[in-house]
Amino acid sequence: MKRIIARACLALLLTAAPVLDARSQSAVTTDARTMNATLKDVGAWTIWGTRVTFVQDGAVPGGTTVTAAAREDRTGEPWASAASMAVPLPLKAGDRVSATFWARAAQAETVPVMINGGAPSYAVLASRTVDLTPDWRRITLSGAAPADLAAGTQFLTLHLGRAPADIQLGPVLFQPGVPYDADIQAAFAGFRPAQRVQDVPIPTDPGVVLAGRLRLPGRHGDGPFPVVVLLSGSGPGKRGVFPLIEDRLLAEGIATLDYDKRGVGESTGTFVDTLGLMERDAAAAVAYLRGRPDIDGGRVAFLGLSQGAYVGPAVAARDPAIAAVVMLAGPAGERGTLFTDDMREKLAKAGIVGDANDRIVAALEALYGARIAGATPSVVGGARQALTDAFVAGGWSPAQADAVVAELDTPAVLSLYQAAPNEALARLRAPVLALYAGRDTVVPTHRAMPEAQRALRANPDATVLEIPGVNHGFQHVDTHTPGPLEPAVSAPEVLDLVQRWLGDRLRAGPKMN
Repeated sequence: MKRIIARACLALLLTAAPVLDARSQSAVTTDARTMNATLKDVGAWTIWGTRVTFVQDGAVPGGTTVTAAAREDRTGEPWASAASMAVPLPLKAGDRVSATFWARAAQAETVPVMINGGAPSYAVLASRTVDLTPDWRRITLSGAAPADLAAGTQFLTLHLGRAPADIQLGPVLFQPGVPYDADIQAAFAGFRPAQRVQDVPIPTDPGVVLAGRLRLPGRHGDGPFPVVVLLSGSGPGKRGVFPLIEDRLLAEGIATLDYDKRGVGESTGTFVDTLGLMERDAAAAVAYLRGRPDIDGGRVAFLGLSQGAYVGPAVAARDPAIAAVVMLAGPAGERGTLFTDDMREKLAKAGIVGDANDRIVAALEALYGARIAGATPSVVGGARQALTDAFVAGGWSPAQADAVVAELDTPAVLSLYQAAPNEALARLRAPVLALYAGRDTVVPTHRAMPEAQRALRANPDATVLEIPGVNHGFQHVDTHTPGPLEPAVSAPEVLDLVQRWLGDRLRAGPKMN
């Protein structure tokens, strides 16, 4: 238990739980025979077991494709890697359903494709192999339902575990009944996706390139578009943390950009989760966006959760051209005391109060002071030992004390101690929406929210609100911690508020040509 509490001392800026990055947009054909047909864009593909890349290709309907890379190890099971998409249509027993999709391969190969149910039976409605070549093919698979089946319980699946080359996929048309070629052609001919997705390289420090994913609105003209840079919490964050927010913003005609943190996923460099490095990378993302002709450089905004809600305002405070900032569970407070107040509270919850609590905090401040001053190894070593002794005096075993001191004495945690969010918030003149969670145990709302209100009091367009009943990830779940099965920021009232607030400020904001 003390080990868990020790880790909680470091959880000031916890990341939200990552989620699968899967989306769906639909277009409905008007022919009476296929009036329930649904066309899904490539964001609805869920691909696992391999690297995924989105690219633009005008040769396929919608212009956006997704590539599943060939696995280095192709000796395992065919389903070790796969691309899957849920069938959106409800089916009665005996009903036929067809799926028509676009695909090609970097070299000629044959892959299994099926329409099947989920666990535990994986019942198959249709199955065949398809021959893929470097040329785009339109492929149709059709089968009959063995029983009544709810929408979303069956899946179009390609098994790619043994594919020797990259597989590129386009949009998918699902149709009830017998597929008719004229209807298929008409549906794809008029298809305009809700989003155009592309993976982009973002140069930052020398030798470091961030793997970014840019989503452009597909039904709001050709731009230039306003854009929101999405920043997740601490830890080795990857793209795709905020899928529901992205869908809402794209519907407003607002582009989105997120990226794998440096040294994580497909980004290069070394992962060191200090606030200074995260700020440099966020600023590099803004610079990249302002160099694109399809992005309006005068309408760039930040949306960040937890650590990201510190990084966004810190960058915006130095960049007066940032158009808006959304802070979700953003730390607020003064340099040093923000961290130590949180430490005192967590120690108290662990039963360490009074003089023992004061001794630990004082020893921690002495250690960080030595680190900041660049003290000699002997001075730093003495400060570490004093902190260890303070934990032991508070009732922890030497092994427990050594472990937590090792976790506290890192560059990332030292950067939290040095964080000064109120200084950045006080300098911000961009519109700010700061939301705090009523059930947050990571960034304590009862302390952070009044500090944010105080720091933003001179900003004429700053709104600070508490959202009751949601946790640190702004989810409605039965626990105070981020839920593993829901995307971060899934509470409908939060999605509605963020969509409306950003839409109002970015659609009518200044433009930079």
